[in-house]
Amino acid sequence: MKKLMICFLTGLLLLGVTACGKTTAAGDVTLKLKNSVFMGDSITEGFVVNEILPQDSVIAGAGATAGFAYDDMGALTAKKPARVFIMLGSNDLLMPVAGPQELFRQDLRKLIKKIKEELPASAIYLQSITPVTREALQQEPRYAGIGEYNGILQELAGKLAVHYVDIGALAEANPALFAEDGVHFRKEFYQLWLQKLSESL
Repeated sequence: MKKLMICFLTGLLLLGVTACGKTTAAGDVTLKLKNSVFMGDSITEGFVVNEILPQDSVIAGAGATAGFAYDDMGALTAKKPARVFIMLGSNDLLMPVAGPQELFRQDLRKLIKKIKEELPASAIYLQSITPVTREALQQEPRYAGIGEYNGILQELAGKLAVHYVDIGALAEANPALFAEDGVHFRKEFYQLWLQKLSESL
């Protein structure tokens, strides 16, 4: 009986240490990303929906494009963040206009330049557009252009001297974490996403 009790208590201790380790790791990531703002569309909005980040840290909404984000600059400049993480493009590539790629390039360039003017001390991180599942692509063939739009993001990151982070590769490595629509993500993905960003600092 004594041996059983010792084994039981040892097991509880190990579980407690593991749980503490996970909490500490999550806390470290949050601490590293403190005073950051996340701009984007409904995919970025998932940080708030899934209660990963507070509303104050996220400027995002369904249907957001680079052009709409530019019009919402006041909300960003008021926060004076140390870092601005931008993920836009999923809706830009669906825009029913002639030459949507060039419009995206121009709008994003304008947005980045405006952020640099208004927040010269803020580091800017462009994040790749995340991929979609095969089923989502069948429903919306325009998602086939995601690679091309990520090329534009990399091009602008180089030309405008801002950071680029490939979140798409993270999504491809975790296909089980896509939401049912094949475009958005489950809560667990957002923790991995923040970890990836913390490593890119």
